[in-house]
Amino acid sequence: MKRHIYYLLAALVVAGFTACSEDKDWGMEGQSLIQVIKSDVLFQAAAGTGTVVFNASEAVTVETDCNWCTATINGNTVNVSVTENGNLEGRTAQLILRCGPDSVHVMVQQNGLVFQLSAGSEIATNSDEAHSLTYEMSANVPLTFEPNEDWFNVTSNGEHLKINFKENTTGHARIGILKYSSETFSGSLKVTQYDFDKDIAGPCYLTFRTQDGKFQAMNAVLSETELALPDYGWTIPVTFEPEKIRFVMYNASKMGEFEGNDVYNIVEGSGYYTWSTTVYMLFPLDYDAESGITFFDMQDTGTWSRPIDFMSFRVFSGAPSSATSVGSLLKLYNPSIWRETPQ
Repeated sequence: MKRHIYYLLAALVVAGFTACSEDKDWGMEGQSLIQVIKSDVLFQAAAGTGTVVFNASEAVTVETDCNWCTATINGNTVNVSVTENGNLEGRTAQLILRCGPDSVHVMVQQNGLVFQLSAGSEIATNSDEAHSLTYEMSANVPLTFEPNEDWFNVTSNGEHLKINFKENTTGHARIGILKYSSETFSGSLKVTQYDFDKDIAGPCYLTFRTQDGKFQAMNAVLSETELALPDYGWTIPVTFEPEKIRFVMYNASKMGEFEGNDVYNIVEGSGYYTWSTTVYMLFPLDYDAESGITFFDMQDTGTWSRPIDFMSFRVFSGAPSSATSVGSLLKLYNPSIWRETPQ
């Protein structure tokens, strides 16, 4: 009867790792012809090599149960190689050393991939001047960074990511993509350079489609706290979020008056409207190079139980309710804030 020894290092019982084969109770019977002296097979996510040193009284062979882990024997040492783990989840494999009727099983563990950047999922700078920003980063695999625009470049020492911006003289916010990759992993970050006062604030248009699809535009003036409609004497309160480069517009905000009644911005959908002030819309920045227009299209945030079909300017005789509703002045489908690049 064959005799088996199963070596399980204490560090290898960490939860969250996947194995290539089912766990077995190998146990030990009698005196084995092979003994493991030491092992170094705990890996980070990057591709790497390790060793297992053994004593044996006869010839030894080795095999693994996962294709990402390979092993060869050199004297009394097993040289172990692992490929990069591009998954967030750690993984395990088994080395099986055989000597005559005996076998020894050694667990190989590789951590999952880690990449963290203090900037989060996007990078934005509110300055058109030439300058640099440095962010803390953590990665357990070698990463390559590749900007898609020539107005910024990056350097990294593994612990910090430095982004160097050139001066922005375009007259508008500019948006780029920073790609990053390893052997098995890739992703990207949105990079935006702007000056709020120069590139966003000021005269603009509130554009929309009518119910029959016609394009309309209203003169507007944009600031960090309001979207003014001077032709009507109305103002829609907004909040600018500089790190996300977007405006937040809350539902049922009082805009002004019309014929002695109050005007509110109200979202509508599926034949219903709501005056809930917990509902809000987002207007994130984008730029169209062909037209030279900086724009902020409305996005439904899901804060209402119904999908938003359009925004309306609705008149109420008092605090918004079904009892005080006078009627709708205007329905704005696909509302957006447009700003043309100064010539």
